[in-house]
Amino acid sequence: MKRMSRLESNKQVRRVLNQHGVDLAFCQYSCTGMEVRLTGWLARYDGSNFNAQQVEGLVYDIQRHLSGFTIVGDMDNWSFTTDHITFLGEKSGSNQAYSFEDEDDYESEVA
Repeated sequence: MKRMSRLESNKQVRRVLNQHGVDLAFCQYSCTGMEVRLTGWLARYDGSNFNAQQVEGLVYDIQRHLSGFTIVGDMDNWSFTTDHITFLGEKSGSNQAYSFEDEDDYESEVA
């Protein structure tokens, strides 16, 4: 089997991510050697989140297109490899927006 160039493997990963509706503005990917590494925030174009089955399908499709590659997802909201998938939680910035709204409400009640 012919070894795939880094450009070709990155292209395959980008194609799979696009097929699954991943917003590439928040998700970065890189293929080095025989490893695919995903970083950033995993979300869809419409802003919705993935569930575990969808992440599993994403990993499976990457493996199908890049057989023999190791997949590592070190995302802010997900952690996954070819062996496990873990949801880490929602964006931390949402709590700041919520507390900002609370401060505005408090000030308007005092005034």
